[in-house]
Amino acid sequence: MTESVNDKYKVLEKLGEGATATVYRGQHLAIGKDVAIKVLHPHLSSSSRYRERFNREARACGRLSHENIVSILDYSGQNAEDCYIVTELVVGATLLELIEQHGKLPSEIVLLIGIELAKACAFAHRAGIIHRDIKPENVMIRRDGVIKLMDFGVARVADEGQITLDGSLLGSPAYMSPQQAVDDQLDGRSDLFSLGTVLFHAVTGHIPFAGTNASIILRNIIDGQRAEVLELSPEAAPALASAIDRLLQTRAEDRYADADTAAEALRAALDESGIPAGHPLINVRSWLVNPPEVNDALRAHLQTTLLERGKASLAAGDTVGALQLFNRLLALDEDQAEVMALIQALHTPTRNRQRAGVAGAIGAAVLLVAALTAWAFFPRAAPPEPARTSREDVVDRPDEGGLPSGSPPMKVQAAPIPPEPSLPTMPVSAPAPAVRLAAVGRPSGSPAAPASPAVASDALPSAGPGRVLLDTTQYAEVWVDGRLLGSFRSGSMSSWVGTEKNPILLTPGAHRLELRNEGAEPWVEEITIAAAETRRVVPRFRRKPTTFTVNPRMPSDCTLTVGDTPYGRLDAFGREFTKPADETTNAVFDCGKRGSFPYTLPPTRAGENRLIPQELPPELAP
Repeated sequence: MTESVNDKYKVLEKLGEGATATVYRGQHLAIGKDVAIKVLHPHLSSSSRYRERFNREARACGRLSHENIVSILDYSGQNAEDCYIVTELVVGATLLELIEQHGKLPSEIVLLIGIELAKACAFAHRAGIIHRDIKPENVMIRRDGVIKLMDFGVARVADEGQITLDGSLLGSPAYMSPQQAVDDQLDGRSDLFSLGTVLFHAVTGHIPFAGTNASIILRNIIDGQRAEVLELSPEAAPALASAIDRLLQTRAEDRYADADTAAEALRAALDESGIPAGHPLINVRSWLVNPPEVNDALRAHLQTTLLERGKASLAAGDTVGALQLFNRLLALDEDQAEVMALIQALHTPTRNRQRAGVAGAIGAAVLLVAALTAWAFFPRAAPPEPARTSREDVVDRPDEGGLPSGSPPMKVQAAPIPPEPSLPTMPVSAPAPAVRLAAVGRPSGSPAAPASPAVASDALPSAGPGRVLLDTTQYAEVWVDGRLLGSFRSGSMSSWVGTEKNPILLTPGAHRLELRNEGAEPWVEEITIAAAETRRVVPRFRRKPTTFTVNPRMPSDCTLTVGDTPYGRLDAFGREFTKPADETTNAVFDCGKRGSFPYTLPPTRAGENRLIPQELPPELAP
């Protein structure tokens, strides 16, 4: 690299080097401003595809002006001898460097970072740009705590042609969405999946989808084979774990609808911890400067806040919400005598039972105590190693030419999910330093109960709560009496609400159970449950239809027929109609002397809203 670039910038020092480019610290000669200069490696300068990536990054970033997106200042042009991009200089560390240094980050710091990344994604998506390579290496945390999303080299720009590199997957395998892995049509929800992998990595210290090579990683992504946040980090905020689970849904329609909604969910999860915006100490900048001090302050804050909210939830009759708060408290600190007393009072039966009966009712809590102790102190099978993915941004495809969405094109073995720790034997009468309850996960969006004085133990229910198990294969959000408890997906992971491992716990009496899936009409059932009763419910989902809106530029006097159904003039029925999402239907626009125009309505996603036709026939164009 020469000492100057195009007589405009002076090179001061080398900052880093990746698979495709070297980054230098430079200075603008005319105004004396320090900048970052990203220069394509000389041996790649002859490659049209790598030059196209630089051009793609320059054009994408040039459209975006946002606090959380790195600003581009200059570009050499695609045909220059030395291909380079000049951006603002971000002095700080990448998120990957912080993870490698600390192992895992506190939930609240991860939430603060995630909110800003979601806002950056939302801004880019509104501009028609999908990043497609969100990963910890591409997230910079500036020394003042500002989050910067970088490297739009493989971004998809809405009004530009699809970039194609024969035989290659664009992006980093460990962080790409299932849709990206099979080369499917992408929208902003692909970036949301990648955001979920980044947050998972940050809060657990492990990538969610492990494997010894790219093919195994991609297969695990497509099949959804991964560990759960609370299994790897029991001290993590359940609301954050639930939000990550939503982001990492295999089907795009099961994730948040858009990045703005994801940002709101992460903000709600932060609110559950009682951390106000602009907290003087618990913030990203302070944590960068002095992590131990912020971690201690955060722990002290949570011990007070979660205990108060747990008591208030008990007073309001919200046993599930209280257990979720107490659960995290005990994971943060086993020495919680008051929490132990509240839990024991809540779960102690009043009827005389034989020792076997006591072991069945209380022994589970004792075993969970042992499980937490074993988790912290006993040898156990190790979770997936936090393998650092290659910095090679363009990864060769397998010989099969890609992974179809149907049957697998290759025989691969899924990376194992970490087994749960074995439970050492502990007598029922042994003193328990802490209890680790099964996660009940009241996630983001659930309002906190109002402040309330402590609840006396004799005011707590005298019998165990009722248990509700869900019998369905559909993903769903679980709401009880208007409160969001968490997410359900068939399986046995402990963070999924409504499974054998984590049943829905209800106080005896009447409750309103509601399951929500973005692709289906809400399923609601009023149930009355008795103390200690176990109820299995089988929800029946009805898919949402697709709503079609006729292009407002289509002449109002045209008539529309869909299949065998005549809708009449467009202005008569308001230009809007619905049909089942999984059907292909032929439609006809009859515009009199101007002609008759057939249109095929293809299968769509449930609940989708689609404009038809996207473009008017040439005969009707103004």
